[in-house]
Amino acid sequence: MLNSNQVSKAVRLALAIGAVSVTSVSTVAHAQDEGTTVEKVERIEVTGSRIKRTDMETAQPILLVTAEDIARSGLVSVGDILKEIATNGASLGLQTNNGNTNGVVRVDLRNCGANRTLVLVNGQRWVANLGGSVDISTIPMAAIKQIEVLKDGASSIYGTDAICGVVNILTDDEFEGVQVSAYNGEYSEGDGKRESYTVTIGTTSSKGSTLLSANYTKQGEVMGGDREISSVPIFGLPARVSASGGRASPTTPNGQFRGTKDGVAGSYTLKDGAAGCLPNQDCTSLADFKLYDANTDGYNFAPVNYLIQPGETRSLYVLGNYELLDNVKLRVDGLYNNRSSAAQLAAQPLGGLAISADNVYNPFGTDIVGASFRPIVAPRVYGADNTTWRFGASLMGDFELASRTFDWDVGYVYSDNSLTQLKTGFFNSTRMATALGPSFIDAAGVARCGTAAAPITTNNCTPFNIFGGENGVTPEMLAYVGVEPRNLEFSKMTNYSANIGTELFELPAGAVAAVVGTEIRRESGFTNPDPLTVAGQVLGDNAATPTEGGFDVKEYYAEVLIPLLSDMPMAEMLELSASTRYSEYSNFGTTNNPSFKVSYRPIKELLVRASYGEGFRAPSIQELYQGQNDSRPAATDPCSSNSVPYLQNADVRSRCAAAGVPAGFVQKDPQFRAKVGGNPDVQPEEAKTKVFGLVYSPHFVENLGISVDWYNIELDNAIGARSAGYIANACYVTGIQSYCDLISRDFTGTLNGNSGEISNVLSLNQNFVGGLEREGVDINVDYRFNTEFGAFRVNWDSAIMLYEGDVGQPNNGDLNADGDISSGNQVGIYAAGASGGGARNKLKSNLSLSWSMDAWTASITAQYLSSMTEDCRGIITAATGLGQPELRNLCSHPDARRTLYAFKPGTTEVVATPDQAYATNELSSVVYFDVQMGWTAPWDTQFTVGIRNLFDKEPPLAFSAFANTYDPTYRLPGRFGYVSLTHKF
Repeated sequence: MLNSNQVSKAVRLALAIGAVSVTSVSTVAHAQDEGTTVEKVERIEVTGSRIKRTDMETAQPILLVTAEDIARSGLVSVGDILKEIATNGASLGLQTNNGNTNGVVRVDLRNCGANRTLVLVNGQRWVANLGGSVDISTIPMAAIKQIEVLKDGASSIYGTDAICGVVNILTDDEFEGVQVSAYNGEYSEGDGKRESYTVTIGTTSSKGSTLLSANYTKQGEVMGGDREISSVPIFGLPARVSASGGRASPTTPNGQFRGTKDGVAGSYTLKDGAAGCLPNQDCTSLADFKLYDANTDGYNFAPVNYLIQPGETRSLYVLGNYELLDNVKLRVDGLYNNRSSAAQLAAQPLGGLAISADNVYNPFGTDIVGASFRPIVAPRVYGADNTTWRFGASLMGDFELASRTFDWDVGYVYSDNSLTQLKTGFFNSTRMATALGPSFIDAAGVARCGTAAAPITTNNCTPFNIFGGENGVTPEMLAYVGVEPRNLEFSKMTNYSANIGTELFELPAGAVAAVVGTEIRRESGFTNPDPLTVAGQVLGDNAATPTEGGFDVKEYYAEVLIPLLSDMPMAEMLELSASTRYSEYSNFGTTNNPSFKVSYRPIKELLVRASYGEGFRAPSIQELYQGQNDSRPAATDPCSSNSVPYLQNADVRSRCAAAGVPAGFVQKDPQFRAKVGGNPDVQPEEAKTKVFGLVYSPHFVENLGISVDWYNIELDNAIGARSAGYIANACYVTGIQSYCDLISRDFTGTLNGNSGEISNVLSLNQNFVGGLEREGVDINVDYRFNTEFGAFRVNWDSAIMLYEGDVGQPNNGDLNADGDISSGNQVGIYAAGASGGGARNKLKSNLSLSWSMDAWTASITAQYLSSMTEDCRGIITAATGLGQPELRNLCSHPDARRTLYAFKPGTTEVVATPDQAYATNELSSVVYFDVQMGWTAPWDTQFTVGIRNLFDKEPPLAFSAFANTYDPTYRLPGRFGYVSLTHKF
């Protein structure tokens, strides 16, 4: 039997090092007098297991984020909190603007992908979107008591998605009184203001309790132009370089028009500052136009993008507990969350435009095809309104049978999420074609569509002027061609569950405990794009077809805990636990996933733990049933004459010629047009997870806890799609005809005035034999001590990534399981062009020191992100094209060289070419410091002030980052100061 001091120490250490977490009831110890033995230690349920127990240190590593930790962070959203834990990878959030037009916030443990992290609320699944990932901004912050992160696979306990970890968010169910709190903060630049206000009301009685908590949070925007690092497409280069290696857009407010001036044919653009063609006037002069120069005439789109999306969140959480009988309890809870947000991008780039020779604004006097223009008076805005409802009801209790106590519960959960996206700054392609067609000036001096003999008057048709720069577009023009597409998305989940557990029989080392249970779940949803979007009538926007589908799953699981040894020399405790889960899906069939765990304590101070588990991820509704949607991935055409070294090979030249690509063709558009979509034949992903760790709490240093855990995750049969660039290379370089069949080209020049451009690549979902592998080590050190100067706590939590890449850990240049050339270990190598961030830090670490004394508290926290290396060849190309060799030094290693691997054209033989120029840039390591101080007044009001990024640390330059030179994994530049107060009545 444990004494009270041992229980107290066990509880402190468990909470301190994150070895376990409580998901149902707290540990309670009752003692008659100080120093007497414990009469009762209530059993608890730990995350990752259904068996209630008294020992909180288990075979699975868990990080616990307490209410104290949340308050100390100075953050007011669950997404921001999870973004900064050491085990989280790059994921979408409100710092991702381009590529996150729905304003979602996700968590991505181990950099495995957000849909491979399971999110629970009170141990129950939260509704996922159609892609299978959870938008954690739909979980009300006001309801959160603590967050538990299981750093292990758990499919045998929770089913699908629990591949790389589980996030379990616990809501507050014990509160008495009334509490109000307010929070206000902003950046030192005076932007990005955050406000949060919460009211919580709770009451308890001998038979039950009720709780109501309401919250309002508002996030202000930060523009790209408000920070130097994000004010240009590539920091350090001239802002308007659209040539290869630059990133400014070739689609500009001055336009591009293929025509002839003074006998010289080419692509012309309006001169900077020139008036060009004026509204309601015939335009015949070409004096204001010049040949387009890709090094000076591109468009700097960066300043008008958001760095932080603005948004407002309103949430309400209600909870009721009632004791129906002495051993039966009813629990009912409900959650409501509404978030409105907006993403803003530069005005729509309009390409492939055809202008009639008889258009009043056409100064070239001939028909023009493939013109482009950007109407910057109307930026693209994606307004998102996201509403989530959840209702849960459960009965729980216990009963005696055959001298055993059985714990049981039955539950029901319904949750749905609806998203409405309203887009502005878009144009109707049919009306635009009419507005660029023939037109004339009427007797009143107003431009009219059609001809004087056959005017077009429907819908107030107004000729559109793309030859007058940003001032050439009038409100009347925009009113005629403008559209506001409205897209809908809805997903819902219904879940029924039942569990029962007991201690089966006694062994010399303790009781064998078991639990069995079942879940029946239904998930369904749809997307309903605007009819104009479905019809492809929204100019320049990605066409999309509706998605609709769903599936049912019946699951049965069992878990057993077997104590093997106890209270023996070098065997204080040895226990084995095993679990298995059988799942039957309506769409693909059945799967069974077992797990085995061992906990061994040779001495009281040391716990050795190990686990092996098999997991799976069922294909999502989107992966199965998504309609074919347009996308615009960045890719290089192997048939472009500047595609080195491919066109140096005769076989590649032959295949390109056979496809009709003209000699001397140069790719103009750096983005392919591709169609992506679902595949109802994809099968589940399969995973194997291994964990081995130590938890050490030395008796000679009270309240010190150390945990070290190694893990390895292998995921096979991964669901994904070949990239458009891969398909093009497989066709023209490797010579695989099946990939050539997926490619279409435009030989009319209507796409962008450049005959031969790739006009479509079909890229649908499939299973890959290989997948991904992750290996790493997590370390946590926690130490608490009291002095005459107050109570202190030091916590150091670190995640070391050892391997990230293909299954089997092949070397760079080896073939992976799918027959592709492996890139080897990607740890420390920045992923170029990832919209959610491309960070693959080898080490992420958080160190905090907190202090409390009487009414005062203070803390200082350091967050460390290790350095990375990125491909910097684009800068070299840009420097060469600009004739400014000094710009090469923007790369930290401009003269780096490496061995490059490629298939020998026409074969699957890998050819190594050593000592090739491969400029790299180092993203230096970063340390952010945060400080906070608090004081509780005698009248129960707590005041808190803090500064995040105390030393105004800038993020490292990432030249291959998406959209600008700032990766959203890092913090926004600038200090962020905040104040908050909480008063309890």
